[in-house]
Amino acid sequence: MNENNSNNMNQVKKRGIGSAFIIILLVLVLCFGAGAGGAYVVLKLNGASVITTTSSTPATTTSSSKKDASNIAKKMTDSVVAITTEAMTTSNFWFGSQVVSGAGSGVIMSSDGYIITNAHVVNGASTIKVTTSDEKTYTAKLVGKYTQGDIAVIKINATGLSAATFGDSDKITQGQVAYAVGTFSGSITSGIVSALNRTITVSIDDSSSDGENNQYSQYFGRTQNTSTTAKLNVIQTDAAVSPGNSGGGLFDSNGTLIGIVNAKSSDTNSEGLGFAIPVNTALKIAKSLISKGSYSA
Repeated sequence: MNENNSNNMNQVKKRGIGSAFIIILLVLVLCFGAGAGGAYVVLKLNGASVITTTSSTPATTTSSSKKDASNIAKKMTDSVVAITTEAMTTSNFWFGSQVVSGAGSGVIMSSDGYIITNAHVVNGASTIKVTTSDEKTYTAKLVGKYTQGDIAVIKINATGLSAATFGDSDKITQGQVAYAVGTFSGSITSGIVSALNRTITVSIDDSSSDGENNQYSQYFGRTQNTSTTAKLNVIQTDAAVSPGNSGGGLFDSNGTLIGIVNAKSSDTNSEGLGFAIPVNTALKIAKSLISKGSYSA
């Protein structure tokens, strides 16, 4: 074999290895986004599970490094609250009624006490407590919720609260800096907007609709909650999202709210991904819940 033929064979082998790697990578990507292989448990303690990631629309990537958030940290954290809930299970034959507790976050909409959060954070709650950044605790009432959009509004009797500055999620660009702020250990995590117009399907437990007087509930209590499946258009971020951060805020580098965090991927075979409902969508739903008590898509 002459030198030219040897070089050609080496090039073919290299291309073959590269093609095989690309094929394997594509298979992994398809498994990630479809079927049972792409099913992730997300914030299960709060009743939300991401089933599949179905599609996304590419966006123009911008070069942006993570900025020091110390000058905007207080602005962000002051507008985020901790939410704790209690729900009473149906009385059962063996153990009687049981209290089930939950935890999440919310973002202050107005200084007079309106707070936006996820519907799955407050679904089925008989008691809702809100703790602000200054450690004051209030009893909240549910103004309204739209489960299909995973948005709810609650209200506390308070004034002078630090409301978030609402941005325009239509102007978000892929690659820009993003900060996830929730009440889990009072943390701020940083990352980027890794994808726009990501579509996810979530299963949201809704214990408030589980009122069947069946034999199971009589003996074991209301532990078989019904669930609602919702398809959501969300922002994807690589900023770390922890249990309890659901309902918290996704902010830009100026401390402006761009999304309401609602889910995270907990797949052990890949890096964690967080998802947030765009603030324009969340605010549209929230305003309708406040003015009408309901929202119709």
